[in-house]
Amino acid sequence: MLRPVFFLFFVSPSMASLAWNSICGKFDTGSKMFFFLSIFLFICLVSRPLLFKKSMTNFSVAWRAYSFPLTALALASTQYALEVDGVMAHATMLLLSTLSVLVSPILIIFTALNIRMPLPDQNLDLASVSSFAVFDECSFMNLVGVLIT
Repeated sequence: MLRPVFFLFFVSPSMASLAWNSICGKFDTGSKMFFFLSIFLFICLVSRPLLFKKSMTNFSVAWRAYSFPLTALALASTQYALEVDGVMAHATMLLLSTLSVLVSPILIIFTALNIRMPLPDQNLDLASVSSFAVFDECSFMNLVGVLIT
């Protein structure tokens, strides 16, 4: 169900690329290495749409995991395009920035439309658990049973 969280795999190299660029002051070999690693991981995930088909049938809070990684990748591609003067670098920057800008409002709209169902309904009845003052093994097992269900 939490397959959108797979997008968090490529946010680390994207942020590492931006951090290395910030430390060194230029988009050098280390920054490019992290950037291309994040692009590779992104392409690997996007090229397998059947992986996400089952999780995309019903709205889930996990969908929010799409916005931050895409934004970090778009920022890294912007830094790369500023350093490298090439058509592909600018096209990649434009594509990823557009994708990032489109995903965020779409997630906001889906969240607003499904405001009642983002989290599963859990009726946590602590009244059935015995007094917390006397916390013996039986009451602990009752508490664990209530929290699990």
